[in-house]
Order: sequence, then structure tokens, then C-alpha cells
Amino acid sequence: MDNDITGDMPSQGHGSLTRGRKFTAQELYLMTLALLEQGPRHGYEVIKELKATSLGFYSPSPGALYPVLGQMVQQGHARVEAEGKRKCYMLSDSGRRYLESQAHAVQMLFTRLRHAAKKMLWISQNMDPEAAAQATGWLPEFVEARRAMRSALFARSDADHNEQRRLVAILNKAVAEIEQGAAPSGTPPANKSRGAC
Repeated sequence: MDNDITGDMPSQGHGSLTRGRKFTAQELYLMTLALLEQGPRHGYEVIKELKATSLGFYSPSPGALYPVLGQMVQQGHARVEAEGKRKCYMLSDSGRRYLESQAHAVQMLFTRLRHAAKKMLWISQNMDPEAAAQATGWLPEFVEARRAMRSALFARSDADHNEQRRLVAILNKAVAEIEQGAAPSGTPPANKSRGAC
């Protein structure tokens, strides 16, 4: 079985999670706001939490994160308090309203992070299907079905408009049936040490 699991999670037009830039500054902005909603954070705590959530897949550099935090303060979405040499960031009321308006985007971003974490687990199991399934919760046949779907669509990339319409109908029906299942958990992971600033 082909156990390739790359490129099967939507990434808002920025390519596969395993290639190139993982998240834009705006996406990092939203994820950071979501973490601040749980409680005040130092910048390094935001970095640690994103790294832990993705099992090491995504760890924004200070050079990427701190300009985002500065922009949040400028936009009025966060407040900052100095604690000696460190700064503690807190979500403002304006930031909370903005975050609520972006709820779907935030859900998808954390879904991507969790998906990346499962990829890391799958790969760490040396592609042993049974070990990977136990670690990630992904059945080998589930991974194979996703791979087969991608391959089938790729093979039909030159289809004429009539065939494309037929494929759209099939895909829309499949999406509707999939979405009838349990709603995905889209909130950022709770941190027991939140509000540590």
C-alpha cells in the first residue's frame, strides 16, 4: 500500500503542509489570538504551544512571532504588560470580537495543526500500518482511501466540462455524507498553565 499522507489537508491556497512556508503571518496572527483567548501568554509560550500541538511540525521563530504580536497591539487586538525584561500579551475586547468573526478560519488552522501532528506520529512509526494506526487513530484503509481519491482526481485533470460536472456531483455528495458525521474539534488545545503571566 502507498502510505503517502502528504498534501491531503486543505491549506487555504498555500500548498501542502509538508512543503515550503507552513503558515502565513495572518494565519499565525489568528492562531496566536486564539491562544491568548485562553489566557495571557509570553511570546515564548505561544511558540512552545504551537510546537507541542503539532508535535514539532510547526514552531514559529521569534522573528516571525514578535512582529505579529506587535501588530496585534497596534491593531488593538491585544494588550501588553512589561514584566521586567519580558512582555505578557493579553487578548483585548476588540481582539475577542475579531476572533469571533474569524471562528471558522481558526477552526481550520488548528485542524491543520492536529493533522500535521498525526502525520508526524505516522512517520515516526516507520510507516508500520498497525503501529501508526494505534498512534494516530488513522486506519491504513482510511489513509489509502484519501490517497486513492487524490490519484483519481489527478488522473481526470484533463476531463471536459461535462465530465467535470459529473465529478463535482460525486464530490459534493461525498462531502455532504462526510459532514453528516461528528463535527470536528476545531478549538485550540486547552493549556493547564494558561494565565501564567
